[in-house]
Amino acid sequence: MKPLSNLSASDRLVVDQTGFALWVASFRQTLHSTPAGWFVAAWMAWGRVPEKNLLSWLVLFFVVWMMGLLSIGRALKEGCDQQTHGPRMRFMAALDGMAWGLLGWLLAGHDVLLDPFLVALLCGVSAVNAQAYVPYIRGYYLQSGLMWCVSVLGLARYASQQYSLDLIMAFSVFQVLMFYHSSRIANRVREGISLQLANATLAQQLRGLLTKVRTDAATDALTGQGNRRALDELLKQQQEFSVSTGQPFSILMLDIDFFKKINDAHGHLVGDDALRSFAQRLRDCLRQGDVCTRYGGEEFLIVLPLTPLPVALEVAERLRQAVAAEALPTTPPLAITVSIGAATYKAGQTIDALMAAADAALYMAKRSGRNQVQS
Repeated sequence: MKPLSNLSASDRLVVDQTGFALWVASFRQTLHSTPAGWFVAAWMAWGRVPEKNLLSWLVLFFVVWMMGLLSIGRALKEGCDQQTHGPRMRFMAALDGMAWGLLGWLLAGHDVLLDPFLVALLCGVSAVNAQAYVPYIRGYYLQSGLMWCVSVLGLARYASQQYSLDLIMAFSVFQVLMFYHSSRIANRVREGISLQLANATLAQQLRGLLTKVRTDAATDALTGQGNRRALDELLKQQQEFSVSTGQPFSILMLDIDFFKKINDAHGHLVGDDALRSFAQRLRDCLRQGDVCTRYGGEEFLIVLPLTPLPVALEVAERLRQAVAAEALPTTPPLAITVSIGAATYKAGQTIDALMAAADAALYMAKRSGRNQVQS
């Protein structure tokens, strides 16, 4: 786990933002359970404190509670951005703490047996809030800190009574322990958030790397077209689709005419450049859905899904004319032609038989003078 001190400033901002968003969601859940605390306090104080004090506290707390829910709803709706909503949410946490702390002002000091129960209730509130606020410990410091200050000041009004001093001491010790342990847990939570974010980033990088590896494994490094591995998988898929649907597919086997002369006359670097330019020209002329692969050397194989033989021959002739019409943009420019053999998959035929048929058609095109299409 990467220590927080070793995080960059941008990473710390991400951790802070994530912790803030988690706290806002937890704050809402805490407020939803707050009325249960009102009920407990009102039940314990009923008949023991002046009704005016109890009613004032309930009304004040209800107003703060509604303000908190509205502020949280707005923050959640707008994305819980810490910079935008942080000051308002911290202010609501402080108001929430003040409302609880007013127990010490409005309800304490009227009954010797009631006061310990009220302090115990405040301890419980602090403990519950510690769990909800721990992703964003500053909110907890504000809420519980202000609750402690207001309640202790309220209890201190009765400091002449020994039990009030005992309650102040007990609540103070409890709150100090809560602050200490909550800060340690908060650091662990923040480190956990940092680790999760790092793992998510790593997982994304690994997915990207795996995709690249798979792409590289199925791509010819020179021309950027699919290689034999990709071709074998594609033909298998096309065969399965044709068997299940009865739809035809065709293949074109292409061979650059007299390619050896290019290597002999200009060198292999120019030859490689010619292969790249030739592959680009094929891509520019193919229909959407057609797939070009490098079969080996100067031979290419094109898969034409959902294409019967007559249409395949039209596509092949268009490719042949496009290659012969303009020299390749190499240095020097090279005028080339291509021979093409076409074949269409037949029911019950194997892939090897289909490839052999296209190869035989290509051989016929070469024997017949090259720069032509045969099937």
